Amino acid sequence: MRTYISSIKLLSVAFLLLCSISCKKNLDLANPYALSLIPNTAFTNLDDFAAQLNGVYAAFQSTGYYNGFMGCTSEILTDNTYETRSSLANYQTIANWDYVSFEGYFSSAFVAPYNVVYQANAIITRIDAFKTAAEEKKYNRILGQAIAARAIAHFDLLKAFADDFDRNSTKPGIPIKTDIKLETPPRASVKEVYDFIYAELNKAITLLSNTDQFINAANRAAIDVTVARAAMARVAYYAGDYTTAIDNANEVIIEVPLADISEYPLVWTDGSTNEVVWAIQNNLGETANIFPSSDLVNFRLGRLDFAVHPSLLNLYDKTSDVRYENFFGQWPSNLGGTGEWAFLKYLGGRGVGIANFKVFRAAEMYLIRAEAYAKTGDEASANQDLNTLKTNRIDGYTDQTLSGADLLTEIENERRRELALEGHRWFDLKRTTRVVNRPILPGAGGTINANANVKQSLGSNSFKWTWPIPEAEMRINSNMAQNPGY
Repeated sequence: MRTYISSIKLLSVAFLLLCSISCKKNLDLANPYALSLIPNTAFTNLDDFAAQLNGVYAAFQSTGYYNGFMGCTSEILTDNTYETRSSLANYQTIANWDYVSFEGYFSSAFVAPYNVVYQANAIITRIDAFKTAAEEKKYNRILGQAIAARAIAHFDLLKAFADDFDRNSTKPGIPIKTDIKLETPPRASVKEVYDFIYAELNKAITLLSNTDQFINAANRAAIDVTVARAAMARVAYYAGDYTTAIDNANEVIIEVPLADISEYPLVWTDGSTNEVVWAIQNNLGETANIFPSSDLVNFRLGRLDFAVHPSLLNLYDKTSDVRYENFFGQWPSNLGGTGEWAFLKYLGGRGVGIANFKVFRAAEMYLIRAEAYAKTGDEASANQDLNTLKTNRIDGYTDQTLSGADLLTEIENERRRELALEGHRWFDLKRTTRVVNRPILPGAGGTINANANVKQSLGSNSFKWTWPIPEAEMRINSNMAQNPGY
């Protein structure tokens, strides 16, 4: 156990507030399928297209995407957090599942991935005119990143705004966007979206396997072939295509080994890229949101809006699990704390909440592969993956052998331990039980400081498991169908 850092360090960086505070509601939303403003003359060679990749990666960094609602902030919908009395209530309607179709946060989460798609399409739709035999590998490097980015963005939209994850579902998915023209596309079926994503990622894997240079030679800031395979493993896992999930997780695990117990803390201060497959790079001085978890715990202001739920804390071995000490800390009394615990996972090396958001890590690949093995009858391999991960997290860990429902439950629990605050928990619950239970009872763990308005459960029959298509989009696009209940 450890106590959170001194509030003095927080005050020393108060100047950062001026460039980070913004209102996220009542957004003036643009059409996510907007007409391109980039003239055909903007690109004169392949290097111009390589520069355009900066726009793709910057779009992933937005507050509506991995540095915000599609990342850490989605955890407020789950049993990993609860709202405190010190919260400013900006996210109260979201955390309590009271949202409606004109909620600005979901509008941002819809528009931001389509901005990635738009930025990628600016490359994909024009680069072929500049392909030559002499520069084929450079072409592959640029186009492969753009295609993989477009596929990842489409999948993130699918899991948020579609109700069904089945590989062959004919239920409404999301619009597929492959150009930069002003259009109002209808929703493709879930199967059609999966078909598109599979084809995109397979093409990206082929292209990125034959490039002119290493894409991630020094860091994990860009999409290379290993990232594309990690994306395929995740997509196939959601789709229930366990053979494809296993095959691609295998390839990632070979290339990116797990960090051990001594290395693991460095991953979260960005002192090491061990086991990181791809991370959104956040650096002091950037104009985008560089504080991934600031909507839950604001290290600069010294404010705890959402605390760690005791049910999550109690899943860890509190004396031997390296994650417990590095992920959590008690909120200090001089900042208003009354015993509650805060997420320190994104405290960062500077101690102010600047940290890289890890989109894919080797640990997730082990957990994907373990569940896929378990669900295809190979429980020995599932146990081996689970034990390997735990050995690299828990000092003195002794291997276990589980089977049946016990094995699947422990994989679920390990996903919750390992991937907390990485944007997985809500979607893990959505694809499995569709139940949230977060009892708020006075006592150990800080729940005594829970906001009186906290709702404690969401049932499997609720339509809120599928986010609303934004009202602005419904008005712009006459071909769009709203999700039921909104």
